[in-house]
Amino acid sequence: MHFALAEMVRLVVPRRVFMLSQTEYVIDRVKWLYDHRHLIGGLLFVHGPKTLRLFTDKLEPVSDWPEKLLEVYSADFGEDQ
Repeated sequence: MHFALAEMVRLVVPRRVFMLSQTEYVIDRVKWLYDHRHLIGGLLFVHGPKTLRLFTDKLEPVSDWPEKLLEVYSADFGEDQ
């Protein structure tokens, strides 16, 4: 198995499209994810074409971490979020 030397996430927000409240909502949720990063596990590449790989890949979680993360998210924000 090959591990990356660094793992990064790029969050792109177009200018003049979102209101301040919408931007603050995204910031709040990203901070929540960072605070709960210990719950987030890995993803395994299942299928990917040779071109535009990162846009059309099929990924599967390596454990049941998405369900656990959803449980904590629902407990913190409710079912309607």
